[in-house]
Formats: sequence, C-alpha cells, structure tokens
Amino acid sequence: MQNQINKLEAEIRLTQTKISQTSLKIQGLASDIQTQGLEIEKQKSALGQTLRIIDEYDQESTFALVLRNANLSDFLSQVQYIESLQGGVQEKLQTIKDLKAQLEAQKTQSESYKTSLEGLKSQLKGQGAVLDNQKDEKDTLLKTTKNQEKAYQSTLTTLQQQRTQIENDIFAAEQKLRALINQSTITAGKGALLRPVSGVQTQTYGCIVTSFARKSYPACNEGRGNGGFHNGIDLDGDTGDPIIAARDGVVSGTGNLGKYSYGKWIAIKHANGLTTLYGHMSAQVAGVGQAVKSGQVIGYIGSTGYSTGSHLHLTVFATDTFTIQQKWYGPVPLGGTLNPLLYL
Repeated sequence: MQNQINKLEAEIRLTQTKISQTSLKIQGLASDIQTQGLEIEKQKSALGQTLRIIDEYDQESTFALVLRNANLSDFLSQVQYIESLQGGVQEKLQTIKDLKAQLEAQKTQSESYKTSLEGLKSQLKGQGAVLDNQKDEKDTLLKTTKNQEKAYQSTLTTLQQQRTQIENDIFAAEQKLRALINQSTITAGKGALLRPVSGVQTQTYGCIVTSFARKSYPACNEGRGNGGFHNGIDLDGDTGDPIIAARDGVVSGTGNLGKYSYGKWIAIKHANGLTTLYGHMSAQVAGVGQAVKSGQVIGYIGSTGYSTGSHLHLTVFATDTFTIQQKWYGPVPLGGTLNPLLYL
C-alpha cells in the first residue's frame, strides 16, 4: 500500500509541474496577444494617415498640381510619391490582415491551454482524493491489526461471510431482472462503447467454470458444469489510473458500499438503451445528474469493495431494468446485465 501512496504522490507532483508550465504558457501568450494588439493599432493608425494624405491629393486637380510645382521634375516626383503612397496602402492592409490572423491563432492557442489547465486541475483534485483514500485505508488497517491479530482474523471471517451473502443476493435479484430485458429497447451494437481504461481484460462475463470463479462468484450452471457467475468484465489497472465514460450520458447513480460488492461506484445512463456501471473506484469525480461526454474522466481505478486488487469492474445493464436499492451497507445498483464485450 505504501508503494501505491508513493506512486500517487509522484503523479501528483508531475501534475503540479504540468499545471505550472501551462500557467506560464498562458501568461506568455497573454503578453504576446497584448503586444500584437498594440501593433495592429499602430498599423491601422499609419494606414489612416496614408489614406488622409492620398485623399488630400485626390481633392487637388492635376492642373493645380502642375502649377504648385516649379518644374516638370518636381511634378513627376510628386506623382511618384502619390503612387508610392497608393502602393503602400495594399502593403499595410496585408500587414494588418496577417497580424490579425496571428492574433486569432494566439487567442485559439490560449483557449486551448486554458482548457488543458482546467483538465489538469480536475486531474489533480481526483489524484488528491485517491491519495487521501489510500492514506485513510492504511491508517485504518494499522489501527485494526495492531495487537489484535486474533480479533482481526475473526473480523475477516465475518466480512467474507457477509460479502458472499451479498453477492448471492445480487445474483438472485439480477437473474430475475435479466429475464425482463427487452432487446428492442437496446439500439447499441459492437463498438457502441469505449473501453473505459487501457488495461487488459482479466476476467470475462457470465458463468465461468474455474476454481477461482467457483470460490469468488455466486454459483451457476449453464450446461458446462458448476461455475461462478460474473456480472461484468474486469480490466486491469493501477490505483489512481483514470477511468473514462464509455459513451455520452447522464450519471444516474453513485455510491460507496465500503468493503462490500462494488465499493465506490458510478452508473451512467446512455441514450442507446444501456447503462454502464464502473466499480471498485478509489475516487469518483462525477455526480448524480451530471451530463458526461464520451472519454471524460469520471473517476480513478481502485480496489474498494469486494476486490482482491486494483482493477475496474465494468457491468452493462439494460436501462429499462436498472434500479438502485438501498441496503444496510449502502445503495446497490441492480438490473438485467448484458455481456459488455458485445458493445465494446
């Protein structure tokens, strides 16, 4: 656990450095934008002066111009001067046009940096929440286990029994809800959802016939022998790695089930008839009712709830069967589950 804390502290320092660098870039661009604006005004003033001189000459007839000059040489010089002024107008107009284009590019770059800065600040806030959670868990673990090994082992036994019962209750409820799934309400297909994290898949969906599944998941039998039913897929990752929304949607629920089930979780309702659930988070950064975009960070990987290590548990529900039930250990998301691999 201390290694995870050290890693998170290093990531926070890196994010803080990026924030400082981005802030400096924004300040530099602000100075450039101001300088560019002054240069544009200077060029406009010069252009205005040139146009006024040309206008004065335009008001004077050629005959008057000839009379005003002592000889032909002076007259021709005056004509050449007027022509040079007229040619300079186009040059000044092009200069102003180029300066304005540069100014707009600088403003666009500045807005991009500002957006990046907001994202980094949000990331720093999330990383801080994950770090606080890890430190709290470490302190709790030390207090629980210090000079209480026997009591701790007894607590673990009771906790495991409670976890097993909770998982069985969830399985029984979702088995009934799966029978109510109306496929016509689901418009999604393969590729409808983004992969929420980059880690490899470590556990699949359905009735899994392995010793680990039989020991860890509710009992099932789908004609291939006795196994354990897993209502989602597991994706590998380190504590503090960002989790993104799999698709545009609205957060329909969040919760913290402590050491049970999904631990810290978020559910997002999508317009295609699906609801995605993200479990075992170390921190959540999206709240109920919030509209989220595909690819937006909604939380961070952890190992909260009934978990043996840092990873993301992803469940996909048919939205018309999804519900949240309040239990003694917290709000539990339930619904008719679908195989996430059909939509990733």
